[in-house]
Amino acid sequence: NLFICFNGYWPERDAHLSTCSFKELEAFPILARIPEDNPKTLVVASAGNTGRAFATVCSKLKIPFCLVIPEQNLSAIWSKEPFDSCVRMIAVGGNGDYSDAIRIGQIISQLEGFFPEGGAKNVARRDGMGLTVVDATVTIGEIPDHYFQAVGSGTGGISAYEANLRFLADGRFGNKKMKLHLCQNIPFTPMTDAWKAGSREITALSEIEAKKCISQVSAKVLTNRNPAYSLAGGVYEALADTDGEMYGVTNDESDKARALFEKLEGIDVSPAAGVATGALIQAVEAGKIAKKDTIVLNITSGGYKRMRQDYPLHYLKPRIFWNRALAVYHNG
Repeated sequence: NLFICFNGYWPERDAHLSTCSFKELEAFPILARIPEDNPKTLVVASAGNTGRAFATVCSKLKIPFCLVIPEQNLSAIWSKEPFDSCVRMIAVGGNGDYSDAIRIGQIISQLEGFFPEGGAKNVARRDGMGLTVVDATVTIGEIPDHYFQAVGSGTGGISAYEANLRFLADGRFGNKKMKLHLCQNIPFTPMTDAWKAGSREITALSEIEAKKCISQVSAKVLTNRNPAYSLAGGVYEALADTDGEMYGVTNDESDKARALFEKLEGIDVSPAAGVATGALIQAVEAGKIAKKDTIVLNITSGGYKRMRQDYPLHYLKPRIFWNRALAVYHNG
């Protein structure tokens, strides 16, 4: 009994997230909380989807915005409309990854005239991403038995869990806690490894080892080296309270799952969505899902191929390239 929560661009299904990602759902509530007379510039570090969502929405609403992103992920920052000059981007070079972008974003956000978005601690972010569970539960008519999603920072998993708790408090959609099935892209699986080891703490990897693993995954958006796992109210507690599971999915499994999804449903999905679909396949094959169970599969991003067919895309160009070894080496 599978329900697919598709976040992206799929006009035949009336799906019109213009950034092709559920991160667009978090951008609007976060930006809505910024006072209209706020003179400061919002700073967000991203591996792709979050940055694209904020850059697009801030451009549309003329909200000053600074995006920090790894240089290797620049192709992820596009829009079907030209970007406004209020949106600026810094690219982190020198083999910089998502965590490097986060560190530089934190430095910039502490400068005069800038402020940070807040990440997992921002309730508006969690409420926005939790809309996937809200929509699914209202559509189904009850809280689902199982929920599948790929995670990088872990905020999406926490958001799903918190939305479930709100439905329990409401009382009209049943009294069950849906089982969280969260997954990561092998070989970069810090949360999966910790959960399977029964540990609340993530085993620290050296920077060299972490970057080596990150370079091998296809779902770059899932590569946060400091996820919201161990902290109070984090992924570990959400999994423990729902008797949850975590999975590791290879690039090959993700690719096959994406191909299967496109063949059966007729729309392309992202590598991260392929990881989630691959985890669902693993769970079914392992007998973890009963035949009559209700399942929600969160396709966090899809329809990029279709978007490119329907619209010419505009790519945001970095104003600054930041190299850790050379500091700032180019000012565009």
